[in-house]
Parts: sequence; structure tokens; C-alpha cells
Amino acid sequence: MLNMPKLLKPALFTSLLSLSLFAGPVPAGAAEPVAETASTSEEAPGPDVQALARKVEIVTQTKVMTAVPENEPQPIDLSLVKVPGAAPDLTQGVTANAYSRYVKVEGEMVGQLVLSGVQKDGKAEPLNTENFVAQFELDRPELDAASVIKVEGNQEELIAALKRLAEQDPEEAKRETAEAATGASGAPSNAAQNKDAAGYQNPEGLTFEEPEIPTVNVTTDGCGIRVDLSQMVAIQQSRVETTEGTKVTRSDCEDGNDRFALQRSYSVCGDKVDIEGRQAQAQYLLYYTDAGGTRQEVNECTPDAEQIFPIVEKRSACTVYLDYAKGEAVPQAALVYQNASNTEVQVRGCEASEEVAAVPLEKTQDGCTLRHDFAAGRSYGQSRHTYELEGVLWQAGACSDDGEEYPHTKVYETPAGEPLCAPVVNQGSGTVTLQSRVQIEVEGAEQFISECKPDTASSALIATTEGCTSPATWTHDISAGVSYARERFYYLWKGERSYVSPCQESAETYPHQVETAGWQNNDATLTAYRLSTVYIEGTAEGRYTIRTAEILPGAEEEPYSYEGETTAVNGQVWYEGCTEYEGQDRVKIYTRPDGTEHRVMVGEAAPLNRGNKCAVSTESRTVYAYTLWDGGKDGYFLGAGCANHPNNCPWRSYWVHLPSSRQVTGLSSYNNCVTLGQGITMTHYDRRQSRQVTQFPDGTKQYGSWSNEGAPYVRVAKSCPGIGIIN
Repeated sequence: MLNMPKLLKPALFTSLLSLSLFAGPVPAGAAEPVAETASTSEEAPGPDVQALARKVEIVTQTKVMTAVPENEPQPIDLSLVKVPGAAPDLTQGVTANAYSRYVKVEGEMVGQLVLSGVQKDGKAEPLNTENFVAQFELDRPELDAASVIKVEGNQEELIAALKRLAEQDPEEAKRETAEAATGASGAPSNAAQNKDAAGYQNPEGLTFEEPEIPTVNVTTDGCGIRVDLSQMVAIQQSRVETTEGTKVTRSDCEDGNDRFALQRSYSVCGDKVDIEGRQAQAQYLLYYTDAGGTRQEVNECTPDAEQIFPIVEKRSACTVYLDYAKGEAVPQAALVYQNASNTEVQVRGCEASEEVAAVPLEKTQDGCTLRHDFAAGRSYGQSRHTYELEGVLWQAGACSDDGEEYPHTKVYETPAGEPLCAPVVNQGSGTVTLQSRVQIEVEGAEQFISECKPDTASSALIATTEGCTSPATWTHDISAGVSYARERFYYLWKGERSYVSPCQESAETYPHQVETAGWQNNDATLTAYRLSTVYIEGTAEGRYTIRTAEILPGAEEEPYSYEGETTAVNGQVWYEGCTEYEGQDRVKIYTRPDGTEHRVMVGEAAPLNRGNKCAVSTESRTVYAYTLWDGGKDGYFLGAGCANHPNNCPWRSYWVHLPSSRQVTGLSSYNNCVTLGQGITMTHYDRRQSRQVTQFPDGTKQYGSWSNEGAPYVRVAKSCPGIGIIN
């Protein structure tokens, strides 16, 4: 039963059409699938359609078990089993010369092969390799003996070559007849048993010129890198240089084997912000790391449709703007969003909120006192503003004079005519002094603003602050901004003071002095409350402190001063391919009222490129190239892998069936050989190969393709013993 390599999966076959077939005489991409040819042939005939129609399925078969190398093509000989349209005698005894290799695609081994010519009995006819191609799956890197390989090829070209191969001159025919008579098949001679045969001598072999063997080289010189976005890879293209004597032909650049995965980089692209549309969108660019470890960017920053972030208001970052001219309290908000790293990014500073409307400022006297000026004989009304926002009542500003004035009136008696205050009786002098209180009328209602106080203008009563000088006992009106001193009254009796009242508020006032003792900073809202120390001066005790480092009623939030925007490293380090990046933030700088600096991270800035951190080295190896047979001639039968008889060897062949180059692959492990003939040498050739190895900072490695270094060299040469020698 014949062995047949598995057909490629349709999807895999389609993807391989974009690859170069191999580092051999021709790229496999020149071949069209049979199915496509069939469907195209149904269209109206034209030059291209006729060319496709000539392509047929050619069935070939391996002669021996043959190793299939990776990437680098090696020669292989095949038998022609079926050529559509060719007479059987045209393919009989014909060897098809080919080049084969395998490549790895998506983890699978894919065999690739082209036919380069046909030969028979030392005569060779070349074929255009672009017209004869095959691709197939492999389970292991070798072809079993008698494996069937279907090659898609040009019918007319192959039949014409076979016909030229069949054309022989009379001398050639005579030589073949003589060889057949003497057992050219390689069987042992029976000359000893047949006297007529024993006296027969083979005619001299015909001299013919061996066809020149082309040298095939794959190079990336002059070829660029193609970016395939559908496969997310960058493909190093290469081309084939074929040297035949002094003639060098070069194929077009096509996809090679070195492929570099495309990666997304978001860090070097800023987010695309649409404030009007209230959304931000992440952006990325594509890059790959080439064989030398260098980052190569392949496109501009592109929005990512899968990473869209809503922009929302953040009112907690702003204060309420008090517009006294319009009588409104205006809620403010910044615009922010959470980016892909879950970091808050601010895209607009504080402005009037679109979600919460302005509310009216209401003027009220609630929480404010009257300010009394006893020296001027007047009291002044005070008020402040408030506003209600989302159910909470907020104070806007401190109490201040609102223009309302109330004159002072001294009152001695009640409306009923009774004394308002008990008179002061001086028993020594027999005098009586009336007392009064100061009264004002506020919105039709009368109210007293002082205690009972003797009328000293027409009496012997004397006012004094002695015993009442301690400010700790005074009345301190923070809202009005004044402190009221205290006094008491006495008269002299026999040279001694006789006090008629305790200490009580006097008309003497001390204005409050305020100094800044510090700040209560609120970095979230970029504001600060002033911490104030309130004191008075000129008292008997000197300076007296009323409040120490407190937020006074009605104190307003004072904003930080904006100084500008800058960038700052944030300590985050990461790698994209070989490139090291250090993260940076966009930072707004503010100066607090206390003079200190405050920085607000408002988004990500372009990272710092710290350069290539990969280590690039070269890795070398020695591989088997081929086995060269030398010293034989037509009629010889030879084997490798045994030393007694070719029929017992795992590999065997007639000399005439060897390729014209006499180079065979797959024999590296065979250390002995034997021949029905004489003078045969089996030489194993090795070659040096190298490739680049890129080690990434995370320890992973990227490998380039193996490339040959110099020409193959002899590893070992074996002289094959001859048995049953054929002359």
C-alpha cells in the first residue's frame, strides 16, 4: 500500500499561499490551488485561463526513505507514477529531480517541494520550477520509501521535456543494448557459466557532458519586511538567487520564514478625548521586535474601538462659586474619566456644572449679632448669605454690616411709670441717683442692649474699671468684631469707697485684631481655610488672645494658585519587546496659601524610552548537508547501512538512478556501504549554520532562521567494498 502525505487543511493551505515555498529554486506562492484552477476554467477563455488549464496533477513517488530538512532545501529524486496525457514509455525509467524542505506554520510541519528537471540514463532536461509545486502536511521530517506526492504542474512543459529525454542517437541505443546483455540491472554476472557470455566485452561507455548543477542561495538582501495585519505578523521577505556558471538569476522578494509578532503599545499613545461627546478612547500603535532586538513601529496611533471610557463630572474636586452680583451659588465640576489602568484622568478644570443648576444666595441675619457703638449712640444690623444645595444649608461668607441702623435711647422707667432700675441711695450724703438702660427698636420691637447703669452726670457716683480689668470676664462678640470692657460704680463715704454695683458692660469697646496662624488645607478641592487668631490690645493686661488658630464663623475657602503643568516619573517600569519604558504622569502644580507646593496627577504622559535592553547573540550549529556518491558508473548497484550486499541495506539504488549531482540526503547515520561494482566512495558532508538569538528582559528568547556559513565540508569519507564486481 502506498504512503501518501496528508493534504493540507484548506485554511492552512490558503494561508501558505502568501509564503515563499522554500529557500530553493522557486517560491511556492507561484502555484495556484487545483480547486481555484477548476473554477476559473469555467469563465470565458483568455490567456490566463489557458495557462491555468495546462496545469495538471502529476503523481510522483519517493524511491527511498528520505529526510526532509527544515527551511533549507535539499535535492531529492522521485519516480514519475502518472503524468496525465503522457504515454507510459515516456515515464519509464525517468527520474524527476526535485528540491524539498519543510516549514513550521501554526505549529504544524508543512512539506514543500518543486520539480527542477527530469533525467534518464545520464541525460537531463530542466523544468521551470515555478510551474511544478507541491505542499503537504508531515507528521515527521522525513518521507517514507514509496511515498506518493502529488505535484501541480504544467502538462505541456513536462511532456515536451519527457519527449526530448526519449530522443536518443544510435550510439546511445547500442550502449543500452550492450548493458542489458551484461546484466546492467546489477544482478551478479553469469559469465562463468556461459562461455559465450564470458567472452563478451562491454563496449566503451559513451562520453557525455554532465549537466551543470545550479547553486541555489536564499538571501534577504534587497528585500524588506512586509506587515500582515490580518495575521498580526511582520514577515521578513527573501528571494532566491540561482547561479548557473556565470549566470545569476534572482526571483522577486517573497515572504520568508522569519516572522515577528505584532504587539500593541498603548503607553506611547495618548487617549483620544472628545469633551463634547463626553468620551475618551484608548489609542495604540503596532510594533514588532526585529531580529536585532530593535523596536519597529508600523503605524500611527489608532483608536481602540473596544476601550471607550465615559467622561463624567467630578464636583468634589471643585468649590461652589459665589456670584454675589447675580445672587447665585454656582456648583462647579471638573471633567474626568477612568482610563484603562483605572487611573483618574482630568480633561477639564472646574467650570459651572451641567448636571446641577445654580441656586439663589439668600441674605439672612440668622447667626449674626447687632454691632453696638455706645460712643456713637447707635447699633448696626449685620447679616450674611446662605444657600441650600441638595438639601443642605451652606453658609456663604461672614457677618457684616447690612446698612440697618438703630439709635440708642436711655430708658429710666417702665411704660407704667415705675422706675426701670432701682435708684442708688447715698446714705452719707442723703442723695439718690437714678439708673437707666439703653434701648433700641428693631422692626417695631423694643429691646434693651445694656444693663442698669447709674446716671453719674448729676450725682456723686463714680465709674471705675478697678476690679473689672480682666478681659477674661469681658464680653467678646466675634460676629461684631468687638469686645466690651466692664466697669462698676461707687461713692466715697468717710474717705472710703462704697461700691453700689458689680462689674458690668461699659461703653468702652476694643476692636478685634485678626492674624493668620496657619491654614487648614483641603487638597481634594484645592482650597484652604484660614486659621485665625483673634486678639485685642490696650487692656490692663496688654495683648489678650480671644481665639487661637481657629476657623472663624463665615470664613471662606481660599483657592490654591495654579502654577502650570509638567511631567514627573512615577516609578513604574515595563518592557515592550526589547524597549524599557518608565512611566510619567501629567502633573498640575499648585501653590497653597501657606506657600507649600501641591501636585495633582491629572493623567498619563508619554513614557520615557530607556532604550534597548535585549541581549543579542549568535548561536551556531553543525548540521548534515548531504551524502555524495563518487567513482561509479552505469550498471553499478550500491547500498548504504550494511556491508554484505546492497539488497540487505536499508538504502539502496542503481547508479543510474542517482541525481546528476550524485548528492543524496537522509544517509547521515549510515557509516558503511557496499556496491556491486568497484571504486565507490560514500562521503558525508556537514555544514555550519548560525542564527541570531534575542533574549528579552523577561528571559524569553526570539530566534532567527538558520543561515548557512560557507560551503559544506567533508565529515567522513567511506570507501565501499565491491562484491560481484561488474566490469
